[in-house]
This record gives sequence, structure tokens and C-alpha cells, in this order.
Amino acid sequence: MFASIVTTTLFFWTISVTISLRPLFINQQTTFSERRSLITFDDITNTTDTPGVPVPSNYGGLNWENVLVLNGLNFSNPGTGYRTGVVSPPYLAFNGYGSPMTIESATASTLFTAHSFYSCAVWYDNITLAMVGSRSGTILFTKTVSLFIQNRTLVELNWPRIDSIHLTSICDWCCDAKHFTMDNLVVTF
Repeated sequence: MFASIVTTTLFFWTISVTISLRPLFINQQTTFSERRSLITFDDITNTTDTPGVPVPSNYGGLNWENVLVLNGLNFSNPGTGYRTGVVSPPYLAFNGYGSPMTIESATASTLFTAHSFYSCAVWYDNITLAMVGSRSGTILFTKTVSLFIQNRTLVELNWPRIDSIHLTSICDWCCDAKHFTMDNLVVTF
């Protein structure tokens, strides 16, 4: 913070003015016309007895492949990461069948910035989550994080101008139980 003090005496009056100058930082990838969205999955209700329902196309302006949603607080096994993964109750997303998930722009011409989301492992600790951000099929960004059942992780990406994110869970000894959660995804269009 920079301060400048100006004092002026006019006849018998003294005027003192303090001007504070603070640097203004603007993210170079964000313009004022962009709109930030918090995707919580809480308005998708699982009204069936299935362990998850697909996230509908164009939900939050995105298309979702192999992304299911369930009520993590009501899941029958409370020791799983489904309960830990809930940030905004009660629903969260997860990768169906432990298989990879893909999140894409709902329209071909729309790019987005993936800022962050919360995640945790569901069945086993130390699952590696590998993420790839692409535009028009070209890989622009990659990141891996380790996930645990009882600890929710804030995954910070800040990947600008992409049209898809591919997320794969890796665990050589987990068989097919490589599920991970996702809640409170923040994107900018």
C-alpha cells in the first residue's frame, strides 16, 4: 500500500488530504464479461434406489460423461469417502464404476476455465487422481493428486480456455474400487 499526504495552507485554514494507492491485481485470464459458476450438484436429486444417477447433459453449462450423483450423507456405509466428500450438502458427484470421467463444454465453441473442486477417495486411501485439461483435442494441462477417504482435498487447477477435463483414478491394488468424489466445482465461462 502506498500513501501520499498532501497538506495545503490557505489563508488560515489547513487542509490535509491522505490518498491511499493500492495496486489493483486482475487475473489476466479473466475478463469482466466472464461468469464464475459454482457447481454443487445439490439440485440434482437421486429419487431412485440406485447408487447414483447420471449428471444431465448441459448441467452447469457442461456435458458429463460417466459422472454420477448421490446423497453422500445418506449413503449406507458411513465410513466411505462419500460422506467426507460432501462440501455443500447433501449431493456430490463421483466417477461411476470407478472408471474415468470427462467433463466437456456443452457447446463446441465455448471454452471455460476450470478453477477448483473438492475431492476425496471413496473406498481406499492413496488413490492417485490424474487430470488432463484439453482444447480441441490438444493436451494443455496435466496434474495429479493423492486422495484419501477421511480427508477432503481442494484440487486447484486454474486452467484457462479449455473445452474438456479428463479425470482418471489410478490404484494398482484397488481392483475396480477406484471411486473418487467431486463437489463444489468452480468454473468460469
